[in-house]
Amino acid sequence: MGGMNKPLKQFLRIGGVVVGLGAAVWALRDRLLPAPEIPDGPPPRFRTGDTSTAQGDDLTTVKGIGPVYAERLVEAGIASFAGIVSSDAAAVSEAAGVSESTATSWMEQAANLS
Repeated sequence: MGGMNKPLKQFLRIGGVVVGLGAAVWALRDRLLPAPEIPDGPPPRFRTGDTSTAQGDDLTTVKGIGPVYAERLVEAGIASFAGIVSSDAAAVSEAAGVSESTATSWMEQAANLS
C-alpha cells in the first residue's frame, strides 16, 4: 500500500473498524436483545367468530365452505351436515350461490362428516 494516498488509507482503516464493530454486535446480539416473550395458553385461531350453528355443525370444515358460504347456507335453512346431505344439489347450489358440481362435492364431504 505504499503508493496509496493518505485519505484512502484512512478510509479503509475506518471501514475496517466499522465492519469489525458490526461483526461484534452481530455476534453478541443474543446478549444485547431481551428474550422474546412467549405467551402461555393455546395458539391464536385464524377464524374469528363462531362458525358453528345451533345444531353444533361447523360447516366450514367442509373444504370450499368458508364463513360467507356457511352463512348463506344457514340463512337458507341448511345448518348442518345432515341438512346438506338431505338437500338436493340444486337447492344447495342456489342457497350458496355456487355451481351444482361444487354443491355435489360439498354434499359428498358432508356425508362423510355426518
